[in-house]
Amino acid sequence: MQPDAIAAPSRRNPVSKATPRRGRRRSALEGALACALACAIACTLACAPARVHAQARALEVRIAGQEALAPKWVYLRNSVVGICPDILAAVERIEPRLRFAGYRQSRSLPGIEAGLDGGSVDVACALIASERRQAIAERVGPAVYVVRHRLAARSDDAIEVRSVTELARMGALVVGQRGGVFVGTLRAAGVRIDDATDDNGVNLRKVLAGHGRFVEMNEITMQHYLRSDVFEGRLRILPVVIGTEPAYFWVSRKADPAIARLLGPALERLKASGELDRIYAQRTSSP
Repeated sequence: MQPDAIAAPSRRNPVSKATPRRGRRRSALEGALACALACAIACTLACAPARVHAQARALEVRIAGQEALAPKWVYLRNSVVGICPDILAAVERIEPRLRFAGYRQSRSLPGIEAGLDGGSVDVACALIASERRQAIAERVGPAVYVVRHRLAARSDDAIEVRSVTELARMGALVVGQRGGVFVGTLRAAGVRIDDATDDNGVNLRKVLAGHGRFVEMNEITMQHYLRSDVFEGRLRILPVVIGTEPAYFWVSRKADPAIARLLGPALERLKASGELDRIYAQRTSSP
């Protein structure tokens, strides 16, 4: 019986010696997990104030969209797209301290100018220079694109115009956008003008109906309309370009000065990277 009594403890000895080692390993693993969790929590707590602070620093920039001016502004059922919305999104990506708001409601061109003057609108997108705009707002950044002014006539009208001087001498009525800077230029040159509305679609319909021989419009908007089912084949764009002018962002002189300080460099970066030109090309290419 003695061998059996001696053998029994020898089978239990390995178990009793291994148990503390496994316990130590579990304790070490639990400690490592606890440490990692503590670090993750600390990091989250440390980063959260920075994110909140960055959001708190973002300036809400009130910008008004422009009526009837595709593809610069295109108002769909549930969204706003076009050249200007694309530029605004690109600015927000590289300058998170700016957040644009308000452009889901469009305004007439005179309404935008009144907003800049009164301070209810901070920024306007892609407008050419005028004495009034220079008085009420500050031009910032590079030109976002160049506006080319064109004339259109009915397709069955073979008339050609070579210059503004010839247009004035002709005495024909030109339909243009209310508040448009170049419409004022034509009027000052002696051209007969009807600028009763700022709706470009209405102006094209006027010419089709025989009210006015020509319609004046910026080239990209005119091309956009004439590709539509309503106007395609019924109007033609005359070869002459009667004026070219750069279009800029404008910041109201009553807006927070930080807006101009942040927006100008952001637009410069987008111009240098080719992003402004890419947006323009994408939105003005034929469908």
